[in-house]
Amino acid sequence: MKRTADPDRDRLAGVQAETGLRAHSGLSAVVLLSFLCLTLALGASRTAAETDYAEGSRIDWNTFHPGLFHRARTENRPLFLYFHGQWCTWCRDFQNESLEHDGVVDAIRAGYIPVLIDLDRRRDLFTRYGGRGLPFVVIVDAQDEVRGRFTGHVGPADLTRLLTERRRQISVTGREVAPADEPIETVEAFRGMLDEVYDPRSRRLSGSGMFGTLSKRPQPWTLGFLLRQDEWQERVRALLDQTIEDLWDAEEGGFFFFFDPDQPDPERARETSKRLDQNAAFLWLFSDAYARLGIPAYREVVERNLDYLRNHLWDPGEQRFFGSQFSDDLYYAQSLEGRQDLAPPPVDRTSFTDASSQMIAALVHAADALADPSLLDWAGAALKSMQRDLGTEDGYLHALPPDGPPELEGYLPAQVWPGIAWHLYLNATGASDRQPELRLLETVASFKDADLDAYRERRSPELEPWVETRTQAALAWWLGRLDPSAVAAAGIRPEKVRDQLWIVPGDDPDDVALGFRALERPAPLGTDL
Repeated sequence: MKRTADPDRDRLAGVQAETGLRAHSGLSAVVLLSFLCLTLALGASRTAAETDYAEGSRIDWNTFHPGLFHRARTENRPLFLYFHGQWCTWCRDFQNESLEHDGVVDAIRAGYIPVLIDLDRRRDLFTRYGGRGLPFVVIVDAQDEVRGRFTGHVGPADLTRLLTERRRQISVTGREVAPADEPIETVEAFRGMLDEVYDPRSRRLSGSGMFGTLSKRPQPWTLGFLLRQDEWQERVRALLDQTIEDLWDAEEGGFFFFFDPDQPDPERARETSKRLDQNAAFLWLFSDAYARLGIPAYREVVERNLDYLRNHLWDPGEQRFFGSQFSDDLYYAQSLEGRQDLAPPPVDRTSFTDASSQMIAALVHAADALADPSLLDWAGAALKSMQRDLGTEDGYLHALPPDGPPELEGYLPAQVWPGIAWHLYLNATGASDRQPELRLLETVASFKDADLDAYRERRSPELEPWVETRTQAALAWWLGRLDPSAVAAAGIRPEKVRDQLWIVPGDDPDDVALGFRALERPAPLGTDL
């Protein structure tokens, strides 16, 4: 792209220069040769990363199904539920160094029924058991009562001892909630929490305050909330620039999954996987940031993010999005020139309804911000193929694996996010036929649970019903942009959704941010951006 010497137009270049992402382009020949030799040595492990972990494991993993609880009663052994992601660096480390350790393998074989669960394909189970990050292990008894739970890479000696002694352990990471903690359930309290935890030195929402220390996970939906707060304008620019510095791939575009500024080993601070859902949230965010602030650097982020999607997470033949690209610290440490000699990290070619819908919604925002109608064509093509591949008479299924039929029906996010995508697309194109959106409203109404007096996360007789705040927040955002008569005609009660918009101190603010946007400033009918 041709650019002038305007200082504001060079903002992105300055941010990238601070990150050090380009620092490896000047590696000496000796160091680069060492990298390439190491790549060859790791060739076998890269091939293994392209297949499911279970294929090379010494543990006899089971696939989750309700019949395992009957087996647990019969054998008097609890279930060892291990949630992982093929794209996740820490999961591969945990698997190689801890799960496959002799002592751990023996302990699991002797006392547990091991169950391997792909986080993305069974996100319903991940949230139901309280998952916040990976790797994630839950130990449950035959009555489905949680007896142990931990997040993170537990070493083999500690894991062996934990499994052998069957000690109760709840979360090795995160903040435990004290009895005196009050939930955050109003927009005012939410703003107060964000004021408390904003750290001007690090330019992140990671500080400590009376509300507790926030997680270090990226918070794109929260930044979108702050983008609309007049008193946050200078701070939100600092937060956006720091996000670019932390997570942006200056060479190929796209946002990495995670950055831990407190990690003493700089080579392990950045989790280099690239997930579709997170890139959708950031595309939406920076599209809005450019539209509101007019900073050319943010436009460049949007344009290059779109290029990344086209090149890596979009199938132009099938017209569908893929779920993620695997992490590979060695590959991403190279300059763009250095990467040409390396095989790129593999892509998980599974398509997910909620993540694809988030990306479609983000395309509509990008089309508005860039005044580019071709992006609406892209969004429309993706909606059409998603309906073809994952649509049913009763909404959408959750996932389309590359080697099997679509799976997981009755999952609320797989109805809410397509509803949002259709709503934005139909409004942007001026369509008069609202049937795709209205049918999804009726499907959402069928998730009402009388005992919970709320809209449950999963409509399944095999699982006890529960409510997930993040889904309720997205649903509140959607409902807040509809004609109330259409919502009432579908049988949905918005106040029951609003009742679920709260988090406890220390929780992830992104869980509720979209919902609080709906509560704070309801959009006039017909406006969405």
